[in-house]
Amino acid sequence: MRLLPITDLPFTNMKFVDLQIQAAECLAQDKYAEAVALYAQCIEANPLVLSNYWKLGLAWVLQGEELEGQACWLSAIVEGDAAQVDERTEELIKVLEAEALERLESGKYEQAEKIYLQIIEQHPNHSVAYKNLGNAVFNQGKLEEAIAYYQQGLTLDPDDAITYYHLAIVFQQQEKLEEAIAYYQQFLTLNPNSAAALNNMGQAFQAQGKLEEAIACYQQALTLDPSDALTYNNLGTALQAQGKLEEAIACFQQGIVLEPNNAIAHNNLGLRFLKKHDFEKAIASYNRAIEIDPDYVEANWNRALLLLQIGDYKRGFAEYEWRWRREKTPARPFAQPLWDGSTLESGTILLHAEQGFGDTIQFIRYAPLVAQLVGHVIVECHQPLVKLLTTVTAIEKVVARETTLPEFDVQAPLLSLPYILGTTLETLPAQIPYLSPLEPLSVRLETPPETCRKVGIVWAGNPEHPDDRNRSCSLNHFASLLNTPGAAFYSLQKGPSVAELAQFSCQVPLQDLSSQLHDFADTAAVIDQLDLIVSIDTSVAHLAGALGKPVWLLLSFSHDWRWMSGRDDSPWYPSMRLFRQNRSGDWEDVLRRVTEALLKLTDADFSD
Repeated sequence: MRLLPITDLPFTNMKFVDLQIQAAECLAQDKYAEAVALYAQCIEANPLVLSNYWKLGLAWVLQGEELEGQACWLSAIVEGDAAQVDERTEELIKVLEAEALERLESGKYEQAEKIYLQIIEQHPNHSVAYKNLGNAVFNQGKLEEAIAYYQQGLTLDPDDAITYYHLAIVFQQQEKLEEAIAYYQQFLTLNPNSAAALNNMGQAFQAQGKLEEAIACYQQALTLDPSDALTYNNLGTALQAQGKLEEAIACFQQGIVLEPNNAIAHNNLGLRFLKKHDFEKAIASYNRAIEIDPDYVEANWNRALLLLQIGDYKRGFAEYEWRWRREKTPARPFAQPLWDGSTLESGTILLHAEQGFGDTIQFIRYAPLVAQLVGHVIVECHQPLVKLLTTVTAIEKVVARETTLPEFDVQAPLLSLPYILGTTLETLPAQIPYLSPLEPLSVRLETPPETCRKVGIVWAGNPEHPDDRNRSCSLNHFASLLNTPGAAFYSLQKGPSVAELAQFSCQVPLQDLSSQLHDFADTAAVIDQLDLIVSIDTSVAHLAGALGKPVWLLLSFSHDWRWMSGRDDSPWYPSMRLFRQNRSGDWEDVLRRVTEALLKLTDADFSD
């Protein structure tokens, strides 16, 4: 039997042509059941047209009936000798290739995946099918499957540069940076003039902290494509990480010249100006980013932090609500509504902690204000804070996170309370103390003879904090302070940095209290017996301030918004004194000034 193309049919049947057109339209519109019925009618009307078998089988496959589709193809292929079988199989594969590619390019990735799998079943050594199948599953988020298909494609065709590139991207998305870099390097061996690959490899190096390698990649990429604004932006972030702020700013500005409406570049430029404490230029950059993209979450978030740092609390706390739109801090899905600040005399409100220990300690001060408006106040917090927060008289009940909550009517995150209650710098609640140690004290300190000042110290915070590298320092920086005559020192340090005590030698004994500090109630008991706390920006400093104890806070050059700038006191804690870095990373100067201040106190004690 000789199967004829439609143009060679010995008759013209317009109904047959109409059927084919209708069937093709249904297949293109993903109406598979209709397509199956129409193509079956086409074959019944004229069983000699091969293309209808290919399309009918395809409709079956896309409908999820792979066996029916394969049977349909086979019925047409086996009608002939060996040469005809090969010819028809090749024709089928060409049809499937075209259909798969069309769907891949139009974003119909699941359909493309199904078709490429059929191509591979017909032709197991089809390298292009494996690579495109990798693209189809990659775009569905199936990264491990994508890797397997790409690698099989490379086994069949090891000189295909673009597949090395695709593999690098997949591994980079998985944060498997060594593998990503290796595949970028293989791609660049075959295609050395790819600015895009150099830029991506630079980002992989930068994520590893290999700034020199990252900068070299970015600079080479810009040599190849000096008009790429994205690479200038990436180079700027790497230079900033090296502390080269002026060079970083120049890169961001050049990126903006090339792409004036790039909101990301304006936001990054704002961050660099913030590092220089050039607040006016920083906020102008954020404003421009938001003007370009009003829904740009990071720019709105960064502007909120800057407004808070300069003391514009009314606007700052309003914009601080942008945190809920960040991927890292989604709002909790309570059924109860967010409290709007209205009076609920017989109602119950749940105030829930949302960030670190220090944030909870700082903002629990709002509980008494909330209690004036809502009849019953419940607080949910991290377990180490539960006992301590029971000392706030306005709170009826404190529950630990991850435990069953009692019934309540409305809820509010602790750090939303300043916005809900309309806090300004002038109306900030600073009635100190608002926390108290539990009685009897759970820890009792031993005081060496001839001690005139008992000083607690903390030199490091939680290493998982995103800015811990800047805010924490080494115990060695405290060496001169710890030799202050007449002062006894107590380590309130917790966590991995306690290990520094074993390597530290000092003429004055330093008492390690870490084994006695089981929660913040214990820490409060210790602080109550001390005269002064010297601490980096961590929860112990907040606790000392909330207890009304003198606390000297050691601040990095680029510090958190709550400590504002250009002042040595804090509106949040009247008993706090701030010692700021004048240069980034310079803890020696900070501790020199702290030591001098402590000497003045002890000298005065001795003179008395």
